[in-house]
Amino acid sequence: MLRRWLRLRQLSPLRIRYEVAEGDDLASVAVPVCHRLTRGDVVFLHGGIGAGKTTLVQACARALGVAEPVTSPTFALAHRYDGPVPVVHLDLYRLADQPTRDVGELIDAIDEHSIAFVEWPELGGSWLPPPAADVWIDVDDRGRRLFTVQHNAADSPRADG
Repeated sequence: MLRRWLRLRQLSPLRIRYEVAEGDDLASVAVPVCHRLTRGDVVFLHGGIGAGKTTLVQACARALGVAEPVTSPTFALAHRYDGPVPVVHLDLYRLADQPTRDVGELIDAIDEHSIAFVEWPELGGSWLPPPAADVWIDVDDRGRRLFTVQHNAADSPRADG
């Protein structure tokens, strides 16, 4: 009975919530987000404009050993950063205005050697692989960022949101 419960627990998604004051470093969120990730994993970032998606990617890249500055790929759509574990950062926001854009280079950017963070994954369609984790970011009326992090089981269906 205990073994069955442990197996069910391992297969169910792990969801954790964090609250970060305005201006605080996001390392307290980035480290637990990244500690379960491995090469080839993809993380979906959900939140409105200005919620802190790129700021979280910057903190995650630092936690993964990337030394170079991480910037928003809003216009390039994708940036790759070398480190002990390479980080790929996709921002798909502009795909809403470019529905016929060829996404071949974006598909190629996600590989088994890096960890990819995808902003606006709902605009990616079916070409995105299932996420290893989803992160939802909300900002309350006092400027605090509220993070909900869900690590998905390897055999879970893709979480849309």
